[in-house]
Amino acid sequence: MANENRKYCELLWHGKYDKIELGQKAPLERPNLPFQVVETVNKPRVRGGTSALLFPEEEWPQNYPKDWKNILVWGDNKLVMSSLIKQGWAGKINLIYIDPPFYTGADFSVRTKVGDEEIEKEPSIIEERAYKDTWSGGIASYLKYMYER
Repeated sequence: MANENRKYCELLWHGKYDKIELGQKAPLERPNLPFQVVETVNKPRVRGGTSALLFPEEEWPQNYPKDWKNILVWGDNKLVMSSLIKQGWAGKINLIYIDPPFYTGADFSVRTKVGDEEIEKEPSIIEERAYKDTWSGGIASYLKYMYER
């Protein structure tokens, strides 16, 4: 019994538990949001131009469903992953690439001037979170953010 306790390790931060004395974890939100299609690339469009498919259709594995497609989703992975599961993608995903923040405290947003025109665009909430690796609540807010994912 004492040997098992040595193997147990837990990170604890403000906000992880609702009631520390009872060890009740704070509930995780699992939203289901619709995806907005920004661009669709399909076979007729590819064949019409100078592009070609990376692999010809006859080389596709036999078990690909007829409506098979790749999707690229840009957004907060907590919202995206729970939405994918609730929209029937459970067990059908081969790769999820996540680029998490690393608690560096740095602001990675960049202003770029193109040509002579000055165009000012305010960053979206997602861009704001994606490129500013600063955490107003300190390490506790960073750990809470990562734990929920």
